[in-house]
Amino acid sequence: MKRLINFLKIAILITGAVLAIIHFIPGTNFPKIWSYLATIALPFVMDVLRLIGIKVSRRFELAYLLFLIPAMVIGIDFDFYKIFYPFDKIVHTLSGVLTAFGARELIDQASGKPDEMWFKALFSMSFVALVAVLWECFEFTSDQIGGTSMQELIAPGIADTMFDMIVALIGGVIGTVLAFPKRSTRNK
Repeated sequence: MKRLINFLKIAILITGAVLAIIHFIPGTNFPKIWSYLATIALPFVMDVLRLIGIKVSRRFELAYLLFLIPAMVIGIDFDFYKIFYPFDKIVHTLSGVLTAFGARELIDQASGKPDEMWFKALFSMSFVALVAVLWECFEFTSDQIGGTSMQELIAPGIADTMFDMIVALIGGVIGTVLAFPKRSTRNK
C-alpha cells in the first residue's frame, strides 16, 4: 500500500508541476497557476499532519490521494467541471464521505484522551463551520422559496455567502483561542 501511495503522490505532483510549467509557455491556455501549485502541494497534506503529531492511517491517505485525482487534477486542472456539470456534484458528495471518514480517524485517535487540545479546537471550529453552513442553507432556501434576498445584502449571491462563512470562521478561531486556553489548571 505504501508503494501505491508514493506512486500516487509523485504522479499528482508531476501533473501539477507539468501544468505549472506549461502555464508559462506563451500561447498556451493553462491559466490556473494557483490550482497547479495546489496540485503540487496537496498530496503531502497527510505527511504534514503526521509531522505535527496527528496520526493518519495509510487507508485514509490512499482514499485522500484517490480523491485528489478527480477533484483537483481532472476536475479543476483539466476543467472537467465545465464539461460535465454533474461531475461537480459527484465530487462534492465524495468530499463529504471522505471528510466523514477523516473525522472518524480523528475521533478514534482522540478517544480516551479528553485533554487533547487539538481535538477540542478542531471540534470547536467544525461546529462553527457547521452552524455557518446551516445558516447559509437557511438563507438560500429563504431566497429560493420565500422570495427574500438574504444572500444579497452586501454583495450578490456567492460573494455574500462566502464572506459570511469566512468571517464566521475567523470569529470561530478567535472564540476557540479564548474558550480553550492552552493549559487547563482546573483538571489537575
